[in-house]
Amino acid sequence: MNLIDDTLFGADRPRVVLIGSPHDRFSASDNGLTNALGATIRIRHVSADSPLRHSVAAFRAASAAIRDRRFEMVHLLDARFALTGMMLQRHFGVPVTASVGPDDLSAVAPWSRLSMRALTHLDEVFVSSRITAASLRLRTPSLPVSFVRSAASPLPWPPKSSVARVTRALRGIRPGRLVVAVPWPENRADLRWFRDVVVPQIDSHALCLLIGVPSRRQARLIVGLSGYQSDFRVLSGRLDIAMIAAVARCVDAFVVPTSSPRSVDVESALSIALSLGGVPVVTNGTEAAGVLAHERNAFVVDPGDERGFVHTLNQVLSLPAVQRHFLGEEFARFTLSRWPWSDVADVYAERFAAHVGRPFIPADLRAA
Repeated sequence: MNLIDDTLFGADRPRVVLIGSPHDRFSASDNGLTNALGATIRIRHVSADSPLRHSVAAFRAASAAIRDRRFEMVHLLDARFALTGMMLQRHFGVPVTASVGPDDLSAVAPWSRLSMRALTHLDEVFVSSRITAASLRLRTPSLPVSFVRSAASPLPWPPKSSVARVTRALRGIRPGRLVVAVPWPENRADLRWFRDVVVPQIDSHALCLLIGVPSRRQARLIVGLSGYQSDFRVLSGRLDIAMIAAVARCVDAFVVPTSSPRSVDVESALSIALSLGGVPVVTNGTEAAGVLAHERNAFVVDPGDERGFVHTLNQVLSLPAVQRHFLGEEFARFTLSRWPWSDVADVYAERFAAHVGRPFIPADLRAA
């Protein structure tokens, strides 16, 4: 467990204890939210990865910050620490808020269920998905819910372990063969549509690398039994930012296929991560338009436009490798400028200031 104290700011800014892993729930980086908040408010970050191992230590560290350093509230970067936050709330009477992701609502472990119950006693929760916000309001109508859009940070350099996994998945392919990365969709009809309709029409006969596959068994059921073994490779396991960074350095394009407007299952953070990979992104999901802007940081085709989807993908794959790389870099630059972390931090800071009874002063209005 690691304790970081940032004391470079004036007393007019909210003093907030952050509890949880530095890996942000809403970002395409490891610490975008923590860094952005550190430039906006005064923070004490208590780094804790496991509720079972770190809850007691996190409670003690947060208690010391509240009691000895006069910190005014607590924010949980990880909703699994909701029980710790509720204890701090009752013991010190401070406001407690939390960041909640889609995985928190779908978790079925006993500790996760206890954490979800504890969330109902907190002062406010922040979500990045509108679907998650609607689900939370349905479960707890009286709990204030604030929507926070996803933000972008440069992708980290991938660790050796991630690069090795991608290399193993692509072992034995013919040199020079184009590779297209396809995130595993929740809706299997999207993958079948891509397999049966799009792949046969790809002029370059590109290899498709399925990433984020829950298990090889599921991949075999959809791909292995259909005679497409030579056109598909599988990269199983959780699709995190490090893995996206590794894949982006080995493929020629990302493709996010959706067969209908209602079958979009790619989260905003994943969409942003794909568009930061330095390779072009092609998708036909309108729900992703809030993150993927047409011809700015991705090629977004209308849902149901089969011909347009195939034509766009063929155009991207027919570009020279250098031109395709620069196109992906341009996409990344646009994403970084369009969705900065500073705007997200202002949303948090404004709500934190309201909880401690203090007006929020935007950065451009503060005295130097």
